[in-house]
Amino acid sequence: MEVIVHRGIYDVAKVVYEHMLPLVHEHLQHHGNRSTIRLTGHSLGGSLSLLINLMLLIRGQVPRYSLLPVITFGAPWVMCGGDRLLNMLGLPRNHLQGITVHRDIVPRAFSCNYSTRVGDLLKAVNGNFRNHPCLNNQNMLYAPMGEFLILQPDAKLSPNHELLPPGSGLYVLRSQASNTDVAKKQTRAAQSLFLNTPHPLEILSDRCAYGSDGAILRDHDVDTYLTSIRSVISQELKRVRRMRRQQRQQSWWHMVRVNQSEVKLWVDGGIEWLRMVVAPQNMHLVMLLLVPYIRLLIIEVCNWIKRG
Repeated sequence: MEVIVHRGIYDVAKVVYEHMLPLVHEHLQHHGNRSTIRLTGHSLGGSLSLLINLMLLIRGQVPRYSLLPVITFGAPWVMCGGDRLLNMLGLPRNHLQGITVHRDIVPRAFSCNYSTRVGDLLKAVNGNFRNHPCLNNQNMLYAPMGEFLILQPDAKLSPNHELLPPGSGLYVLRSQASNTDVAKKQTRAAQSLFLNTPHPLEILSDRCAYGSDGAILRDHDVDTYLTSIRSVISQELKRVRRMRRQQRQQSWWHMVRVNQSEVKLWVDGGIEWLRMVVAPQNMHLVMLLLVPYIRLLIIEVCNWIKRG
């Protein structure tokens, strides 16, 4: 479909596809219209997940409604023209949800800006790069596609990124512009800025980045992704609980305010009735009401004097 794909990863995807296809058919036969398939993976496994998902769809092996969006973790993009392919297939951009830890070098490796010198070197080493559209037009090997999500771990695990708010979180790169073309340009610019901050060469130039305790392994390790995702989910659950608690409190105070207003109306009504009763023109009514009580009071006083 005139979309360039990383050859090595595509060759692996074809092998995995052949192994998976019988299991996919068995799943579809067993569950019928209720069957769903979601492919996900970390690092190159994420890239394979995307390619196999699209192969199943394009080759007509799986109905469209059964294929759920692909979610990748720390996976490099391996297509040039991927968004155009999604559009040709009638798939939304979020059919691929690519999650990358804020400083992970692996998603940056293929999609950062390559200098003209590096581009010329690649074209000299491999003639296929001479007509590579992404390298010629965007100075990158493979362009980001789908929905781009950035996962920032807690600062104790990895330092905060300078382009992101402090604290752990999951952020989506998405433009708010109403014009589609403007939104695409803004999104691409934001993606480029992020993927080049820090640039892979900057990461590689730091000697402390290597080894089992270095930043390269730390920010790409699958445990970093799992820990960070759990942290974000925990934060979100706490936020939801806090909102529900606040809503309950607001509802309770609203009921209290309503009851207070009803009591106030009742008291105000009673006071108004008393004012009407004790008005000068109604004094005889008051006296008639009080006479029996005055009589009883006088009798009690007299009995008390006699006993004294």
